[in-house]
Amino acid sequence: MTNHFKLTVAALALTLGAQTALAASAIELADPTFAPEGIGIAKDGTIYTGSLTQGALVAIDPKTKAVTEFAASGANGMVTTVGVHVTGDDSRVMACSSDPGFAVHTGEAAPALVAFDRISGDAVGRFEIPGGGFCNDIAEMADGTILVTDSFAPRIYALAPGADHLTVWLEDERFVSQGIALNGIDVDGDAVYFVQYNAGDMFKAEVNADGTSGAVTQIHMERKLNFPDGLLALGDHEFLVVEGGGLQKGARGALTVINLEGDHANLHTIAPDLNVPTTAAIHGETLYVVEGQLDHLFDPEAGAPDTYRILEIALP
Repeated sequence: MTNHFKLTVAALALTLGAQTALAASAIELADPTFAPEGIGIAKDGTIYTGSLTQGALVAIDPKTKAVTEFAASGANGMVTTVGVHVTGDDSRVMACSSDPGFAVHTGEAAPALVAFDRISGDAVGRFEIPGGGFCNDIAEMADGTILVTDSFAPRIYALAPGADHLTVWLEDERFVSQGIALNGIDVDGDAVYFVQYNAGDMFKAEVNADGTSGAVTQIHMERKLNFPDGLLALGDHEFLVVEGGGLQKGARGALTVINLEGDHANLHTIAPDLNVPTTAAIHGETLYVVEGQLDHLFDPEAGAPDTYRILEIALP
């Protein structure tokens, strides 16, 4: 990212001091059962998000905000659609399919990374998670290698260009945990960064010259992150982390900018009190944030969700 964009993020922090900025624009998803989680954006601005409950993907026109089906419920073995990623060459939409037990297609297919042709919507690949697990978030390295976090096993998987299966890129016993562990992931320079949802921590994995994982270092922070979900690299060791806020009734989340100085982080929350946000993406001068409202899926006492939204925040 350019210095201009870093200045834009700093200005955004000031702009979002008023909650009215967040209410200015949002894409609403009419289906009250859709439950979005991940987000990916193509070069032409088309937005893709998936359904946790239906195992489906929709495409959204950023100008008209029209929502259309991209991949039908259950297509390519999708059960619960979690992380979404548009490949760097703009050719494929990739998604994590997992099975936490509440989707309409629960039990029908194994957890996997799935791929669709971005133009036709045809299924073009399905790569099962070794040993099961929970495919959660997706990132892409400079050479086109796709990285995937597993929230139920202490692993990050890799799909090399042209490969027909996932391999273990990183395995570290410190991430063995009950519940949702490894989550958001992104690449910045010559390192891979990722967050641990249930522990509130962030880590850095060096990338060796041959593309394999190197040393893993925990980032030192002034506080724990509040159930960190999506992670977005902004460049020059700056990140946007989506703090989900948890899975219990009444949970609220936030957007926080992380500035790294070596292995130490400075945190600055730029948008508090969001409705359990999950992921974020930037296209042009707009930041898009999915409010997944996960508490309404995981806590029966939370009741029905509000209208599902993708916030549109104009970068100043």
